[in-house]
Amino acid sequence: MDVIKRLNSMRLERNMSVYRLAELSGINQSTLANTFSRGTVPSIRHLEMLCTALGCTLAQFFTQDEAHMDLTPQEQLLINNYRKLPETIRFSISTLVNTVPSIQN
Repeated sequence: MDVIKRLNSMRLERNMSVYRLAELSGINQSTLANTFSRGTVPSIRHLEMLCTALGCTLAQFFTQDEAHMDLTPQEQLLINNYRKLPETIRFSISTLVNTVPSIQN
């Protein structure tokens, strides 16, 4: 898999400039521009930040053959904020959210 081509393809599918992707991912714009122009594969940490900005997980990024799930900006924000929470709070929120469908039935 060509990681740079995949990132660029996903960025273009979302009509996103390199500048905007840098803003959303928190990666310096010049670092990101160099990644694309020089073909330098980003670190796993940066790749994860880019995937989050592009609305996918690392697993979805590397799974080309399966349809990926596009996240709305609201869903992306929810996931980003969730990831910033301490593990105990994330567990509580997951438990709550996962019980809602059974309550509604």
